[in-house]
Amino acid sequence: MNKKLLSVAMAAALVAPAAMADVTVSGFVLQEFVTDGDQTGTSEDGLESHSDVGVIFTASEDLGNGMTAFAKIDIGRDDGADARNDQIVGVSGGFGTVVLGRMEDFTEGKVAAMASVDSSDALSVEPLHSTGRLEGAMAYVSPNMGGFQAGIAAYALEGAGNSDSLDATDIMLAYSNGGITVRLSLEDVDGSSETVALGAEFKTGAFRVVGVYAEEDYDSAADDEGWMLGVNYTMGNNTFGLGYLDQDDGGVEYDRWILDLTHNMSKRTKVYATYQSTDHPTAASDGSHFAVGMKHSF
Repeated sequence: MNKKLLSVAMAAALVAPAAMADVTVSGFVLQEFVTDGDQTGTSEDGLESHSDVGVIFTASEDLGNGMTAFAKIDIGRDDGADARNDQIVGVSGGFGTVVLGRMEDFTEGKVAAMASVDSSDALSVEPLHSTGRLEGAMAYVSPNMGGFQAGIAAYALEGAGNSDSLDATDIMLAYSNGGITVRLSLEDVDGSSETVALGAEFKTGAFRVVGVYAEEDYDSAADDEGWMLGVNYTMGNNTFGLGYLDQDDGGVEYDRWILDLTHNMSKRTKVYATYQSTDHPTAASDGSHFAVGMKHSF
C-alpha cells in the first residue's frame, strides 16, 4: 500500500468514535488486462496491465435550518501512479449546493460521462478529450425544480499561464424526468479552448439508450468534433453494452465500436470482458483490443 494512503488510513482509524460518527469510507479496487491487437505503438508486446484504486472519505454535518456542510477526499492510484482526485468542501440547503475545491468539470463529469456503456478502465467510446479535474473550483448547482437543474462553475488555474483571475468557466443545464435525462454544457478555458457538449439518455425496464455529442474549438490547434450512440441491456446479473463512436480529431477522422459484457457477482463485485475495434488512418491507433477485468467496491 502507498505510504501516504496507509498513513491517512491509520490516522482515520485512531480518531475517537464520536468524531467518526459523520464520516464514511468507500472506494474500489480494479485490475484489468488488455491485448493490443494491432501489434504496433508503445504496447506492441501484446498485453497491457491496468490498475485503478480509489479510497474516498466523506463527511457531513447538520448545520440546522435545513443546511448541511460536507467534505470529500478522494485518494487514488492509477496504473501505479498517484492520482489527484476530488478534494472538496461545501454546503447544501434549500438554495441548492455550493462546492469549493478540486473537482471534475460539468462537461466531463456530468455530460461526457454519460457515454459510458462498458466497464473497461482503458477502453472507451467517449467523444471528448477530458479537461480533467481542475484546481481552485467554485461551483453552484441549483435545487431540482420540476426536473430542471442548472450549474455554474469557475476555476482559478494557478500556474496555468492564463491571463484572467478566473481562468475557466463551465455552465450546465439539465433535465431529468420519467427515465429521460438531457444535459447541455458550455466550458471556456481562457487562452485555450471552448467546448460544447450535449448528452441524452433514456431508461426503460432493462434497456438504456444514450447519445453524446461534443465539439471542442481550440485557440491554437485544429478543432475536434465527435458523437457516440450506445445501448445497455440488463438481464439478471448480466449487462450487455454496445457503443459506436464517430470522431474527428483536427481533421483526422476515425470510428470505433465497443462491445461489453459485465457480470455482477454481487452488489459490490463484478467481472467483465470488453472488445473494442477502431478504424483509424494511423497504424498505431488502428486495430482491435480485448480487455478482461475485475472490480470490487466497498
